[in-house]
Amino acid sequence: MLIFETIIYTIAGIGFLSFLGFTYDSYKSVIIFLIICYIMLIPADYYTSILIGLFKAKSNISRFQQRAIDFILYTSFSCLVVGVVDFFIEGISISPANQILFVLLYYLLEIYSDVLLLSK
Repeated sequence: MLIFETIIYTIAGIGFLSFLGFTYDSYKSVIIFLIICYIMLIPADYYTSILIGLFKAKSNISRFQQRAIDFILYTSFSCLVVGVVDFFIEGISISPANQILFVLLYYLLEIYSDVLLLSK
């Protein structure tokens, strides 16, 4: 299942990145970039879930507040991950504004996949 999700995110990611003005030297560097981002974003999702669970246990937060905290934490962790991966991979160049757009699109894709999994 993890391999299938990685393939889907990689194919969708290349399309999103091309649309956002992402510059790269080869498809190999893009695939490596997306796979490393995807693998490094898995712990970010878990950390976000843990922190939201702590907030929920310590105080009575509404569903809207839970979603807002999830959005803020997940996008913060994701921007950090994408920035670090962009810094270390040589054949890739993505501006900070495009990093934020990429993270927002990735967050929406993540929410959509969660909704699909929960509806089954």
